[in-house]
Amino acid sequence: MIWPDLITFRRIALPPLERNERRLFGRDVMFSKPLQTRCFAGVVRDADVDDVRYELLAMDDVYPVNTATLKYHETSQGRAYERGSYALRPDGFWSEYQYHFRLWSHEEGIGVSAHYELNPWVRPRDHYAGVDWQPQPGIEKAWALLDIDSSKTADGILPQ
Repeated sequence: MIWPDLITFRRIALPPLERNERRLFGRDVMFSKPLQTRCFAGVVRDADVDDVRYELLAMDDVYPVNTATLKYHETSQGRAYERGSYALRPDGFWSEYQYHFRLWSHEEGIGVSAHYELNPWVRPRDHYAGVDWQPQPGIEKAWALLDIDSSKTADGILPQ
């Protein structure tokens, strides 16, 4: 089955909603959140976002995460929003746990941040409460799956 990847829609629609969420909804809804730099795994050097996206989506049990908050990283040039959000669910779509990868434009290629967490489709309350959320297993899985230079930091993330 081919899953739709709505990253372009999310990058266009969510920032304006976030800027107006109090006026529209009367409270903070959290359409976007800042990157936790401890989740930054490194950079796939000299890569294009589409190359890394297609590499992930070609793997069994990797799905676009269209319902996740849109992550951003503050740079001297303004906010840099993620370029894609993908989950590896080892036991299929309904796997209890998932490895969550996010892609970023980076001065040396494509940055990758990652963490390991409960699947929100299986245990939504626990997922959103952060139960069992861990960056290191996600980072290690990203290193195992992609050709990542782990010496690179989130400081090179670029707005796009």
